[in-house]
Amino acid sequence: MESLTEPSNSGPRESNTPWDVLLTACRGRVGVFVAFVAAHAALILLGYSFKEPISEPAVMWPSAGLAFVVLWVAPRRYWPVFLALQFAVELALGAMLQQPFIARYGALFALANCIDAAAGASVALALIRDAGQVRTRQTLQFILATATGTLAGALLGAWVNTSPFFSPLDYLHQLQIWWVGNWLGSLTIAPVVFCWLSPLRARIPELALRSRIELLVLAAVLVLASLYVFSTASGGASSIFQLPTVLLVLMVYVAYHLPPRWSATLVALTVCICAHEAAHRLGPFVTVDAFLRTAQVQAFLASTAAVTFVLTVSTFEKRIALGRLRESDYRYRSFVELNSEAVWRVELLQPMLLDLPIEEQVQWLRAHARIVESSRSYQQLDAAARTAGVLTWRPEVSWCAVCEAQLPLLARNGYIADGLRFSVNLHGRPHAFVTAFNGVVEEGRLLRIWGVARDITELTDLNARLVREQDRLKTYARQIVTAEEKARRATAVDLHDGIGQSLVAMAMSLEVASQQASGDVRLLVDEVRSRLREVQERTRHMISDLSPPGLYDLGLGPALQWLAVYARGHQRLHVELDMGVREDAIRIDMRVLVFKLVRELLRNVVKHAGVQAARVAVHGDAERLRVEVSDQGRGFEWQMDMFGATSGGFGLWSIADRVNEAGGTFRVDTAPGRGSRFEMEFPLRQAVADSGRYWLRSDGAA
Repeated sequence: MESLTEPSNSGPRESNTPWDVLLTACRGRVGVFVAFVAAHAALILLGYSFKEPISEPAVMWPSAGLAFVVLWVAPRRYWPVFLALQFAVELALGAMLQQPFIARYGALFALANCIDAAAGASVALALIRDAGQVRTRQTLQFILATATGTLAGALLGAWVNTSPFFSPLDYLHQLQIWWVGNWLGSLTIAPVVFCWLSPLRARIPELALRSRIELLVLAAVLVLASLYVFSTASGGASSIFQLPTVLLVLMVYVAYHLPPRWSATLVALTVCICAHEAAHRLGPFVTVDAFLRTAQVQAFLASTAAVTFVLTVSTFEKRIALGRLRESDYRYRSFVELNSEAVWRVELLQPMLLDLPIEEQVQWLRAHARIVESSRSYQQLDAAARTAGVLTWRPEVSWCAVCEAQLPLLARNGYIADGLRFSVNLHGRPHAFVTAFNGVVEEGRLLRIWGVARDITELTDLNARLVREQDRLKTYARQIVTAEEKARRATAVDLHDGIGQSLVAMAMSLEVASQQASGDVRLLVDEVRSRLREVQERTRHMISDLSPPGLYDLGLGPALQWLAVYARGHQRLHVELDMGVREDAIRIDMRVLVFKLVRELLRNVVKHAGVQAARVAVHGDAERLRVEVSDQGRGFEWQMDMFGATSGGFGLWSIADRVNEAGGTFRVDTAPGRGSRFEMEFPLRQAVADSGRYWLRSDGAA
């Protein structure tokens, strides 16, 4: 069952259940209660017209169907209200219409009908889990629920009319008449009410009325046929058109041509006419025994109502299924035929065993594989698809060739592969495609293969242009770095040979002046000499930062040795240096890069590690250079700090980026409390090749 909770008062919303539809139509709960009282009273009055004497059970009691449906669709918290209203209306109308009226019996009759509705609704809720669907199985469950509920009420109602202990045969007669009458009322009225309350009629196109003229014609034919059969055949049928089977045939026709709500409505109209005429001793059932005559009428009408209702639901269940199947097929065809990607389906006329050798699998595909379905875009891959209907597996088609070449891989992966590439010449230009294959395997046999291919020519061209631009940017970056290093070295030389020598000369002159000056002047000269020594020290620092001693002339090892001495003297950091490299295999740009990265990492040790010792290991051969900087400090969460540049330094992100630009790899092994280790590895041959390419471009392209 769908949710039976009522909609909130915060605003209108879509009606999802029959209870929502009822609340919307009646403008709230109070309106529902008022409408129920009015409809129930009208159906009770109609039920009294179906009685021969008013004190006897009716041929049909239509109000039973309304009470059953309302309790079925309403939340359980409203059941006491509806049952109380039902009891009060039946008791009041009984007092008005029955003479003499015995209150005790009237109350028991009303109570029996309340039991009928409550028991039937409870059984329906237990059996039918999803009342919002058109299902034949649910229709049969609905019939069972109404039969069970009306039987429960009839047990009490028949007991009121007779004494089961003294007249058991009369009790059984009354039980049958009461039960079938109430059941007939539920079979007749309940489908009408439920179908008109169902929100499905506005959502499913198959449930819409196709022709109003057909509806009016069928309604008129049924009314006239009902009156003709039950009015003119009172003394027995004199022609085939006076047989009650004529009505059954007409209602079966209605069940096949009208949607459930209209079919149920016309069936209810027909049954009510027949019940009214039969209650006045009219119709083809002319048995003298009143009990037998009523039982015959009830049996005919109940079977007619049940059969037509089941046929209606069964017919439209199939129509809905066929409609959804057509819609699904249309979507599938649209997806395959109009897809911008090339989609095709390969069927094997004879399924292929998976344990065949690869060579035999290739031959099997060529002999038995057929391309039976494809999108319009598939024509780009197979020119023959423009004219042929069913295509064979042909190795000259690019994707077939790729599939055959990758057949060992496909066989290992269950004939599923993705990312395979091939090219096709279109309009004199090669186009690149990436394809995926998905094989359908059942019981150890390959039945079919689905293929999907996408034209990635533009992406390939764009990627090639992007790679070229990246190479160009890297070339410019290397040129800038080289120019910067040349400028730094030239500046360092100028500082050393120019300003540095001048400062030395000035220091010598001041020393001579200090020896020859008087006391007061000597103090002033000594102060100037002290300031000059500070300037000389700062100048040496600047020269060392701009161009580390020995880096260009002696190699990476001497430069790192100088760095270790410098760190011990100026930063109080003891650096253990482990060197084992071939200096002739390391180009100058690689020396400069490694030196700067090691220096930056040692500065990070001083600032953040909280220790006074570190280790630097540099090893390499003619092909690779491996650098490791480690400490036993406090460590850190490097994934969190990767993008946080250290103050005044590169930051780990910058270090990793520069290592990556040089074609190397950068690894960090650290955690809070267990120190840090930074590992860098550089390919020396690639560096040489890149440098050669750089110089070629700088001479030609630049």
